[in-house]
Amino acid sequence: MKNIIPLNTRPQWTAGQKIAFRFFFIYLSLQVLTENFLGPLFGFSTAGFTLGAAIFTGPCLWLNRHFFHFNYIPAFWSTFSESLHTIRDILYLLLAVLACLLWSVLDRKRTQYVKLHYWFSQALVIGLSGIVFAYAVIKICPLQMPTPSVATLQQPLGDLNPFRLLWATFGYGKPYQVFSGLVELSGAILILFRRTRLAGLLIIIPAFVNIILLNYSYQVGVMITSFYILFIALFLLVSYGGPLWRPLFAGAPSAPQPPGYRPEKNFKTILFRVISYLILGIAFFLSLQEVYQTNRRVEAVNRSRQYSLIKQHIINNDSLPLAEKDTLRWRVWNERVTGGKRMVTIITMNPTVFKTYSVDRDTVRHVLTLRASGGKDTIPLQFNYALLNKTDWQLEGAVGQNKLKLELQRILPDSTFPLLKKERRFIVFDDLSDGSDE
Repeated sequence: MKNIIPLNTRPQWTAGQKIAFRFFFIYLSLQVLTENFLGPLFGFSTAGFTLGAAIFTGPCLWLNRHFFHFNYIPAFWSTFSESLHTIRDILYLLLAVLACLLWSVLDRKRTQYVKLHYWFSQALVIGLSGIVFAYAVIKICPLQMPTPSVATLQQPLGDLNPFRLLWATFGYGKPYQVFSGLVELSGAILILFRRTRLAGLLIIIPAFVNIILLNYSYQVGVMITSFYILFIALFLLVSYGGPLWRPLFAGAPSAPQPPGYRPEKNFKTILFRVISYLILGIAFFLSLQEVYQTNRRVEAVNRSRQYSLIKQHIINNDSLPLAEKDTLRWRVWNERVTGGKRMVTIITMNPTVFKTYSVDRDTVRHVLTLRASGGKDTIPLQFNYALLNKTDWQLEGAVGQNKLKLELQRILPDSTFPLLKKERRFIVFDDLSDGSDE
């Protein structure tokens, strides 16, 4: 291989460079192994994440009770438990500092770590590519942020929390969501090859800066993972340092190449490359397969959905008004088939309060039997139903000691809500066409 400088002729690293590498080697290794960077390499396996939870949940909760005293912290580990992540990362920082000090004492005669840096960077590239690819494909389908639900569309804008507002925005703006996924996908592929790695990093870094800003601005509880994706990309970019900035700001004619060690082409390096590409190829295939199967299930459920708005809610001959945030009055009837079972979610005037039931329909006696899905309600609800016309129908029955009568109207969200009726156009010929005249 050309342009390979023998290891013993390389310039020595400064003391600061050696200490920084030792620290980040330890700290990033801990993050990669327990933040589920490796999960996408094995078909979205959560084994690493589960292992990290098993190791750190107990100690983190103990530290919170005795030292941190956060006002709220869930008693389990999840992607959204920011408090546990904060405590764990403080532990990681302390462990990395202590291990770095010990390593610096025991290995103080070492002049550089170019070989270890090279192989560590190769491992990071594999993990980074896998997790960015997984994030990309769920946007391209798109599955990560679905179309806003009827309950969300019925909710006043000011009542949405920031997370739901962001998810509804991106769920509606599917072209932008797909484009974001394509950008991430290009970065995940380009970093796999030495000649295009810099381009891939320069795509991933601004993409995830944007994601982190969105997560922060809308308080989406997944800032930790996206932050470490960005952190690892920046760590890999540091290798290009001077060679990167000189062509951009000093007019240097040569394209930047990462300095440092590159192994000779032999059986071991070829085998490593083959195994790496094989692992990533399988990981990409499993990611695509999982997303394809999930997309099929979601599409099947969506095709079976039947929405109804509850126009009248009458209890014991008393009609309940359309009062915002009323947790007693029903507002939306969302019926669909999931896993071969017909289910219905009944949403109240407060969209955060709802209940899901399995549905048995007796078409001979015109009786619906609802059985609560989970929870403590074991007594089924029975209603007589009647079709009034093509869109209107009604239910009559009892809930506890109360007589209940409902008048419902079937709707098609795409033709009911002005937001979903709006057509997308590059060239606008009619300024007045905003969907309201359809």
